[in-house]
Amino acid sequence: MNFRSRHVVAVLAVVALAAGRATAQPNQAQPNPNLKPTYGSVRLKAGFLPDPFTKDLQAGGQLRTNLGGVKAYVAKAPDVSLHYTKGQYPLTFTVKSVGDTTLLINLPDGTWVADDDSGGGLDPLIRIAQPQSGRYDIFVGTYRKGLLPATLYITELDAAKQPPPPVVVKGKLPDCYVLSAGVDDYRNANKLNGCLNDARNTAAAFRAQTGSMFRKVEVQTLLDASATRGSIQQRLQGFTKQGASRDYMVLFLSGHGGRTNGDKTWYFLPFDFHPSRFADTVLTDRQILDAGDAVVKQKKHFVVIVDACFSGQLHTTAQPYLGRYKGSNDAGMILMLSSAPHQTSAALGNFSAFAKALADAMAGGGDLNKDSKVTLDEIQSYSARRTAQLLARARIKDKQDCIVAWSPSISKDAPLAYAGKVVASETPKTPAETPSRWSGDETLPGYGKLSFAMYPSGRVVMVDARDTMEGIWRKQDNVFTLAFANGSVVYTGTLDGAVLSGTATSPSPRQQAMRTWNWTVRQQSDQ
Repeated sequence: MNFRSRHVVAVLAVVALAAGRATAQPNQAQPNPNLKPTYGSVRLKAGFLPDPFTKDLQAGGQLRTNLGGVKAYVAKAPDVSLHYTKGQYPLTFTVKSVGDTTLLINLPDGTWVADDDSGGGLDPLIRIAQPQSGRYDIFVGTYRKGLLPATLYITELDAAKQPPPPVVVKGKLPDCYVLSAGVDDYRNANKLNGCLNDARNTAAAFRAQTGSMFRKVEVQTLLDASATRGSIQQRLQGFTKQGASRDYMVLFLSGHGGRTNGDKTWYFLPFDFHPSRFADTVLTDRQILDAGDAVVKQKKHFVVIVDACFSGQLHTTAQPYLGRYKGSNDAGMILMLSSAPHQTSAALGNFSAFAKALADAMAGGGDLNKDSKVTLDEIQSYSARRTAQLLARARIKDKQDCIVAWSPSISKDAPLAYAGKVVASETPKTPAETPSRWSGDETLPGYGKLSFAMYPSGRVVMVDARDTMEGIWRKQDNVFTLAFANGSVVYTGTLDGAVLSGTATSPSPRQQAMRTWNWTVRQQSDQ
């Protein structure tokens, strides 16, 4: 196991100013906030919607810096420049990625602030309690040299600011208690990617409903070594001691799933799973449903969300449980499962397909009729469509039929989230750019012809034998990295004259290794 010193709070460092912006010390190669941001600028005013603002990018760069007291590799130019008009809310910056990322920000007064792991796990987080109006130049870095696909989040969501309820909700809002568990680093099963982010993102999706769908949201997140069978069971059974009638108890699981007992029993693999002690180290569908039944008997709603292979078997096992809750005055059980009983579940690198679809639905994507409510019926429709879309973008052909079901005591029109009114953020129009164009082929079966249009801003458009897809690109020395589908499809190549060639990877079902193939393109001479 590798150990290193951690700085879990933001560190401030004041540096010299030039023309109102901070500059590096003489004779040192340092990031320059005066350069044009690679992924563009954004203008946001206090109270902006949608919140959070997100930007997909490539973290890292060629420069090794210690600005702000955090050692990191960053690019010379800012990744994003934020022009912010202050109000009464704090401002938070964070990054989500499958790797170890950092944040470095040059504030409006020229001060540098940086962070490594305050966002939990390997994610950085910087919170500014009283932000000033002005320009924030943001550098998303990596702890180790190399580029990583990542997503930058800028948000004002905080205890001081609750999302405004978009509709009038009669009566007292229920409380919500979330147990969110994800396992990537299995010791006795093949390792996964994205499950930790699934757990974080799902917890954040429910937490964002504070003040609109729920009066309060309490979250317990169990990641990797903390997501043992005992820990999950203990907290799951603890739902009976929390909350009151009409409150929501939510269990989320992301990791390996399987079937046993002639494919009649579904199980989840916690972190401490061991094949020699199978019965004592897996969590079965009936153990989950029995715990949920005890909760529903207390007139509480029990929500089970699973992103794992074969999880649809849990729906089959749950039929007699769901049938117990029929009265309109009863509480009930809600199931949201990533795949049918016979199907695997795809992890896409940064996240899993169904978990991402659900988070997108709760963030507003599921408001299909634009009435600000995200109902169970809408989540059912949207998650199926969104999951299929994410799989197609990641070049996964396997079918994955997610299941969203509920007991007869719950109406299909019951909301699980409120979307709020979405308004466009004030993003400056991007000037017209002339891309460099490349064409060639790739060895991935079923594809063949391949072309890229790479724009100076870091945007890239890929056209292959089946689709047109937008992504981001970054160059370090003569090595190019092009990422698509939120970083789940990555092309890495080396430039030799006018020829760019290398390997590409994309996800496959959880139980298989990442797919890898070769590609070659040549720069077109009519540039």
